[in-house]
Amino acid sequence: MKKILLVNPWIYDFSAYDFGIKPVGLLRIGQFLRTKGARVNLVDCLEGCARRKDEYGFSKIRKEKVEKPDILKNIERPYFRYGISIPEFMEKISAFSEIDEIYVASGMTYWYPGAHMAIRLLKERFKNTPVILGGIYPTICHKHARLTSNADIVWKGSFLDKECFYQSGFYPAYDLLEDKEILPIQLTTGCPFRCTYCASRMFGAKFEMKDPVNLFEEVMYYYRNFRTKAFVFYDDALLYKSSEGIKRFLRLVIASGVQFTFHTPNGLHARFIDEEIAELFRKANFRDMRISLETSDETLQDFTGGKANNNDLKLALRNLKEAGFAKNDLGVYILMGAMWLDMEKTMDDIIFINSLGAKAVLASYSPIPGTVDFKALVKNKIIKEDIDPLWHNKTIFSELLMPSYIQKAREIRRFTSNLNKT
Repeated sequence: MKKILLVNPWIYDFSAYDFGIKPVGLLRIGQFLRTKGARVNLVDCLEGCARRKDEYGFSKIRKEKVEKPDILKNIERPYFRYGISIPEFMEKISAFSEIDEIYVASGMTYWYPGAHMAIRLLKERFKNTPVILGGIYPTICHKHARLTSNADIVWKGSFLDKECFYQSGFYPAYDLLEDKEILPIQLTTGCPFRCTYCASRMFGAKFEMKDPVNLFEEVMYYYRNFRTKAFVFYDDALLYKSSEGIKRFLRLVIASGVQFTFHTPNGLHARFIDEEIAELFRKANFRDMRISLETSDETLQDFTGGKANNNDLKLALRNLKEAGFAKNDLGVYILMGAMWLDMEKTMDDIIFINSLGAKAVLASYSPIPGTVDFKALVKNKIIKEDIDPLWHNKTIFSELLMPSYIQKAREIRRFTSNLNKT
């Protein structure tokens, strides 16, 4: 019997917040390996270290100030390692005497220092055990990961066939988690839209949907086995073909009589929020609804992909409010810092959102390799194609390129916070 160790590494960043995300891909691999007879264990550097949770069950993550990498030395903010301490990590991995394979996940491209640190420490402890690195970072920045991570295998793309995602009864190994109060779920993969700033297509361009009955059975499985009643959708296009998918799922949830709660931090497509889905959202107890707009400039809306326009948003918010949602439940994402966005126009976006009875939620912009936006920046010689992934950090990208950005961003954030309170 093979002995497998799964490792979810630290986040290295200027800020981080737990929106209920778990190492889902890693845990799917773990469950797949179990079906092949392996014994699987998990060390999650982000687990068990969350601070007090907010009204939705989300929380800040425990952090420790660390030295900034050279490329970030001029950034005047502190840099942190989020998660358990190094001694805690060493204690956890030292509990395992023999391991045949180690799988390390890596999320955001600019979080790679956490993966690198984990791999270094793992190789010190398990000198002859192969380490496989996978996830978003090695997929998007494959060359960088191969050259710098010291992993024995650097995996690009999905480790598993999509059949595992759609297969009835195949669920991520969430039993390995300590905290199962909030769990991620997915009804769909891929996205039919091709927004210029989005990397979704690099992880499967084709939009596909699992049977809503299967997702309902999955939710009920977590409820019966873990008593989980809160779930986070991490779909990129949850509402696309809603009559075939999410509406059917929600009717099953409502009919069950269980008081679940659901969250949508990835952002919903406004054009698909009709009266029926708004009512189903309310009855199924959706909380902290997030809707994607990015900009109220209709020319830029068309330029960046055309996934939503202002009329779509107006109608969506009207439907949601008529269904019973209040302003505090409705957040609309606005991009800040994109090269094609005027910072003054961002203020207009915020006022527009507020006038519709919703909160503006600022999303800092950073280009992702492989996207249309990234290629345009390279073509115009604003950035180099092989820039260090640390440059992808949404917190500091615009700051590095536009010295005036810092003060303006502070003004916008203060303005947004004050307006959202009215």
